[in-house]
Amino acid sequence: GGAVSISAGIGDTARGGAVTVTSGVGTATSSGGVTVATADGGSTGVSGAMLLKTGDAGNGNTGSYTVTTGAATNGVAGGINMTVGTGDTGTGGAMTLTAGESTAASGTGGAVTVTAGKGAGATAGAGGAVSISGGIGNNFTGGAVTVSSGVGTATSSGAVLIESSNAGNNGVSG
Repeated sequence: GGAVSISAGIGDTARGGAVTVTSGVGTATSSGGVTVATADGGSTGVSGAMLLKTGDAGNGNTGSYTVTTGAATNGVAGGINMTVGTGDTGTGGAMTLTAGESTAASGTGGAVTVTAGKGAGATAGAGGAVSISGGIGNNFTGGAVTVSSGVGTATSSGAVLIESSNAGNNGVSG
């Protein structure tokens, strides 16, 4: 089928044009949704790939990539779900989360931080939990959980630290 390309204008001596896709406002009810998807594959093909990335930078920082849901008043903020689809042949699809590499002489690689939400309630606001679990094996072994420090190819490897935080004024540490 024919392709569709949407591109903003080139800026010869200044910033290039932006591309904005926004759903419609519902002044009395909900705003409209935005769906970006590839079509299903045909009987002898695969579905199209999807790439979300920022461009390279020849002299400076590249753009950042942010995924966030909006704040809610009198309700619950929307969640963010990242799920690999189901396959009926072989191993399930993998999910990889990798921080950036630094090639600077004394640079440090990017960090990966997983933090549960803050419970900001005045009386009983409990913080959210972080759970890491191996996959279920219906008819075989369940998936393993491995926590490893980084290799130091020229010096020491990194440490592994598992600890509970200090308790507040009226509690005990975990």
